[in-house]
Amino acid sequence: GLEFGYINLPKIENMKLQHKARQKEAKQEFVPAKPEKQYGFVAVAAGNGIESMFRDIGVDCIVKGGQTMNPSTEDILAAIMSCPAETVFVLPNNKNIIMAAEQAVKLADRKVCVLQTRTIPQGMSAMLAFDPDADFNTNRIEMTNALEKVATGQVTFAARDSDYEGHAIKQGEILCIENGKLSFVEKDVSKAAYKLTKKLVKGDSSFITILYGSDVTDEAAEALQKQVSAKFSNLDVNLINGGQPVYYYIISVE
Repeated sequence: GLEFGYINLPKIENMKLQHKARQKEAKQEFVPAKPEKQYGFVAVAAGNGIESMFRDIGVDCIVKGGQTMNPSTEDILAAIMSCPAETVFVLPNNKNIIMAAEQAVKLADRKVCVLQTRTIPQGMSAMLAFDPDADFNTNRIEMTNALEKVATGQVTFAARDSDYEGHAIKQGEILCIENGKLSFVEKDVSKAAYKLTKKLVKGDSSFITILYGSDVTDEAAEALQKQVSAKFSNLDVNLINGGQPVYYYIISVE
């Protein structure tokens, strides 16, 4: 450093200790919410439209996060503790967030159940299956059953050149993910979303929900909805502006 100038008043501190001190201060300032109801809900989500949907169907606290922006255990714990309920259901909505959510269970001062939701559609389906008149175990089982019946498609892009299960992927290519696994690669976003939707639909499917992200125009999304509706005229096809980052489209088929 002296090659570039002189050092005045040098100072050396342990940043790990500084970080721990800040965490301790934050915990002292945080006051858990007093339970006012039996059940509460915490969901991890990103995108104004998706966050609004979760609130509309009963989620109390939203933790901002998702792919490439995973929240910490402390973030999830803070949401659990701010939820005014005796029992809190947590919807991680991403496989990489489940572990952090489960760590928060051990630190909470109330009963917490982490549902194994790996996608946004699974989280929404689980919420819609909740019955306020049922007991905890019944709700846990029914919500889990509901999330397992949802087929999820995600359309995103390759951030860099890589190799996936022996397939060479180039930066910028459109990746189509079917229920958590890479299904195929495309060059065009709309073509990719339509092709992926066709793969997700089965003989007993009834509903298709298309959530489009912040990088998709309303016109492009509406054109896709018309194309899908024409192909599957016997199914209900809903289009929602999710506003999510990273994913051009999140497609739910039930």
